[in-house]
Amino acid sequence: MSYEDVRLEHDGQVAILTLARPKALNALRAQTVNELSAAIDEIEADRTIKAVVLGAEGNRAFSSGIDLVNDPSPANTVETDYIAQRNAKMLEKLWYMDRVVITAVKGVALAAGCNLALIGDLTVCGENASFGEPEIRHGTLSPLLLLPWLTHFKLMNHMYLTGDSVDAREAHRLGLVNTVVPDDEVDAAALRLAQRIVNAPLLTLQTVKRSVRMMQDMQGFRGLQMGHRFADTLVLDSTGVPERDNLRAIRAEHGLKAFLEARDAPYREA
Repeated sequence: MSYEDVRLEHDGQVAILTLARPKALNALRAQTVNELSAAIDEIEADRTIKAVVLGAEGNRAFSSGIDLVNDPSPANTVETDYIAQRNAKMLEKLWYMDRVVITAVKGVALAAGCNLALIGDLTVCGENASFGEPEIRHGTLSPLLLLPWLTHFKLMNHMYLTGDSVDAREAHRLGLVNTVVPDDEVDAAALRLAQRIVNAPLLTLQTVKRSVRMMQDMQGFRGLQMGHRFADTLVLDSTGVPERDNLRAIRAEHGLKAFLEARDAPYREA
C-alpha cells in the first residue's frame, strides 16, 4: 500500500512509522487514521520485524490530535459513533500490536495525539515535548482511556479534568516516559533502544507483551474501552450543553482559531 499521511520504512528488524503532516501539526484526519491502521497491519504481517518506532516529522508537534479542519463534521449520531469507533479501534490496534512499540516524541502531543505518544511500550521524548488531554475544555473525551493504566489517580484526574499539559521533565518524573533527550536526538535514541530490544527472539518479546496486556485486560482495560466509546459518542453528539453549544457556534461562525481561543482563555492563569 502507498501512504501519503504516514511513512513506513525499515531498519533491519525495526519498522519506523512516521506521521508525515508537519504543516498540519501531524493532526489525525480520517486518511491518517486509516493509513496508520493499514501500516499496523502491514507490520504485523512481516515476521522479520520485532519492534516499531512511531515518530513524527517536525519539531513543533508530535501530533495535535484529531484534525478539526480538513474532515467534515459528522452530520448525525450514526456518523459521530462511526468516527469515534474508527479512531478508538486504530489506537487499540496499536495498543495490542504484537510487536514492541517505542514512541519518539518531539513537540506537543495533544488529545488523540497524546494517546499516540503514550501508547508505546516505551517512550523517548525531546526536552521540549509536552503531553496533554485538553478535550474537557470543549466538552468531549479522550478517544482512548489510557492514563489510568499509565499513571496515578491524582495526576490522571488533573490532566483529564483541567486539560493542562505536563512537560517532558515532569512526564519523566511521573513515569509517563522512559527517557528525555535533546530534541534533535529523539529519533536516534528511539532507534538505538529498538535495536537493543530486537536482540531478543520475536516469540519471547511477543510473549512478554501478551502477558502484560492479559494482566491489563484482567484489570478491565478492554471492557472499559468499549464503555468509554459509547460515552465518547454521547458527549461528541451532545446538544443543550451551553458551554459546548457556544463553542460549536464560535467555530462555525469564526473558525478554528477563534474556537481554540474561546476554549482555552478561561484556563489561563491571570
